[in-house]
Amino acid sequence: MRDDITNAAIEDYLASLMPPRPAPLSDMERIGREHGWPLVGAVEGQFLYMLARTSGVRDALEIGTATGYAAIWLLRALVQHPDGRLTAIEKDPARYTRAREWVAKAGYSDRFSIHEGDWFRELNNLRGPYDLIFLDILRHLNDENEALKALQLCVPLLRRGGILVADNVLCNALVLEDETEAAPIVRGIQEFNRAIMHHIDLESVILPIRDGIAICRRRT
Repeated sequence: MRDDITNAAIEDYLASLMPPRPAPLSDMERIGREHGWPLVGAVEGQFLYMLARTSGVRDALEIGTATGYAAIWLLRALVQHPDGRLTAIEKDPARYTRAREWVAKAGYSDRFSIHEGDWFRELNNLRGPYDLIFLDILRHLNDENEALKALQLCVPLLRRGGILVADNVLCNALVLEDETEAAPIVRGIQEFNRAIMHHIDLESVILPIRDGIAICRRRT
């Protein structure tokens, strides 16, 4: 799936500059194109890798791991730390199994733990603190209140100075719609975006990479 909210030719140009990915990332990209898997793509994957690598992330949390593709990009950075590891949450049983299998193929099973179940219930059971949280469920929530609920649960799990990354915050440009006419999920993302930009405990920026990425740093 493509979300060409930015210049499509520029998106293709950036993707063409990426060096070939090793297996299993390259295999996942090929299969993903054939079957419509929700992959963040190589450019965003490299962005996540660079963010985790340059920030010295040791403990990371991914909420909504889907195929395990983004998890593998993050783990490529985390394994540079002797104790680096990734915790993930996935509510869909088939995706949970798929993510475990692909992370195992990448050779990172010993650095990866995944919880199967409702995102919010599992978040309530986690203690943290995490150096980085990747929130990738905003377009898959049930109502407009859940985006803010996710934010409220994530911030306390971040260490001071830690980074929250949220994907799909531009929602295929639907965030430009009038809030009174937007679908509930879109209204939730609109409210999420306002909340992170004015949050007393966060410093934030939104970048128009693919479907929009928010980067938030918890204040020290």
